[in-house]
Amino acid sequence: MKLILAAAGTAALLATPATAQDSAKALADAFAAAVMAEDADALAALYTEDADSFGPGGGVAHGRAEIAASWAPTFDAFDDIIFTIDAKGDKALGKDAHAAWGLWTITMTPASGGEPVTMSGRFSDNSIKTKEGWRYFIDHASAIAVPAEEAPTE
Repeated sequence: MKLILAAAGTAALLATPATAQDSAKALADAFAAAVMAEDADALAALYTEDADSFGPGGGVAHGRAEIAASWAPTFDAFDDIIFTIDAKGDKALGKDAHAAWGLWTITMTPASGGEPVTMSGRFSDNSIKTKEGWRYFIDHASAIAVPAEEAPTE
C-alpha cells in the first residue's frame, strides 16, 4: 500500500500533536508528515527518549537530540520534500509493540537550486505504546544502491 500524503492530509497530520499518536499507522503517517514539513524536532518527538535510529548513510543516532541532529542537515540542504512509504508488511507484537517494514522514496530539491534528487531504500522499524502514545524505539533505513552503468564496449 503506497502512502502518499496530499497537501490537505499533511496539514491535518501536522495539526495533530506528535504526542497523540494512537496507533502504529498514525505514527508512520506522522513520520512522513514531519519529513515533508522538514521539522527535525517533530520527527525526533516520534521516538522514545532512548531510541536508536540507523540511517541510510550508515550513521546511528541515539536519543531524540541525536535523531533531530541527524535529519537537520538534510532539511537545511533541501526543500520541497516528498516522502512516500510502500509498506510491505507489519505485525503486532502484542498489544503494546509493533514491527513494520517496506520501501521508502524521498524526492528533494536542493535549497541552492537545481534538479530534484530522488533516493529509495528499505526500512524496518519497531514501535511501542507509551504513555505519550506510539513511539519508535528502533528503526533502520538503508538506501538502495543505484546500479552501476555498464562498461562501454569497444
